[in-house]
Amino acid sequence: MIPTLVIDSTDCLTELCLIGHYCGTDKSPCNTRGHRHPYTPVYNLLFAKYQNQTLKFAEIGVAAGASVMMWNSFFRKADFYFFDRDENFLRNASQYVNPSNNTFQYMNVEDISGMISIFSKIDDIDIVLDDSSHNIRDQNLIIHAAFPYIKSGGMIIIEDIERFRTNEEYYSIVKDIEHECSFITFILTEHKDRYSPGWDNDKLLVIVKK
Repeated sequence: MIPTLVIDSTDCLTELCLIGHYCGTDKSPCNTRGHRHPYTPVYNLLFAKYQNQTLKFAEIGVAAGASVMMWNSFFRKADFYFFDRDENFLRNASQYVNPSNNTFQYMNVEDISGMISIFSKIDDIDIVLDDSSHNIRDQNLIIHAAFPYIKSGGMIIIEDIERFRTNEEYYSIVKDIEHECSFITFILTEHKDRYSPGWDNDKLLVIVKK
């Protein structure tokens, strides 16, 4: 089974929380409109070592582009790869950042062969972050499409997992790659300002490759 870490970040205001607030992303508990997932304190912890290092960072699902701006502000030497199935989202988000180190590309998370083709061309990826459909079938495809192209020590993070989902559902997804991982865990994120009505999906799945 997959272990669960519970992190209450109520008293932990990080640099990434403030950047997320400024950019208006729902990944920050400081967001002033819409949902507030307490992810930025956890991400600041997980990603601090990368902040001034060269890395390949990929995010699936860009929506209005708030997280695109946040990651560009936080990581100083990254090559970014942003994906979405909505071409309008991609065009809009691309306006906010420097094209020299940001790639925007169409991706259909229901098409595993298409995702494999894309990830294989990047290869040696440090971080893949999924913020796309939140559908467990798609999350399964994303994990298996991306995993072979994650570098040693790199990670895949699946966002917005609904709290009612069982451990067994996700273990059935990762059990075939478990032997290639140094750590797999759920992170249940708590915060006094957490706000996700109708979804209750403030849970992460973190997969770290050996």
